Amino acid sequence: MKFSRMSAPVILVESIAIFCSVLLAFAAEQWREDMNERARAEDILVLVRTELEANLSELEALADTRETMLQGYIQALDEFVDTGQFPADLPNLDVPDITVVAYQLAADSGVISGVDPSELIVIARAYEALNAVRANEVFLNNRNAQIRFRDGEQYLSGFIYFANRAMVNEPAAIDAVKAAIETL
Repeated sequence: MKFSRMSAPVILVESIAIFCSVLLAFAAEQWREDMNERARAEDILVLVRTELEANLSELEALADTRETMLQGYIQALDEFVDTGQFPADLPNLDVPDITVVAYQLAADSGVISGVDPSELIVIARAYEALNAVRANEVFLNNRNAQIRFRDGEQYLSGFIYFANRAMVNEPAAIDAVKAAIETL
């Protein structure tokens, strides 16, 4: 068996070619991963925008009826104070169906950290306002259940407090969500 001897320049050229092709393969793989990550980030931000638009629709749908509902409860409280009789048929106070799943996905996946900081502040403010509405929503849902089984001025006045708080939080959330949708 005879081994041929290669010259040093040929070995050097082949080694450089192999090294460059490996580097090129790594660069191509990194580029492909970056493109996939960028596409995923864009998809998640579209989900965030869609979620914000759905939340905005929920809030705006209730905005027109919120004052009427609150006035009904204030009237029921006045009747309770005047007569001592707890109203038998109080309607539930409608609450918006607020979701924050897409934002949580964006935060958990790290996508949100790639958003421009000034835009991120606007988006975070919108979700903070939505969280204030959601916290109020949980209380109102619980109060809707409690008010059926207990009577007393404290329940109606507490309910009115949170309904009034909803009237403050919800318009602020509407404004914040509109601003966030504009940035996306």
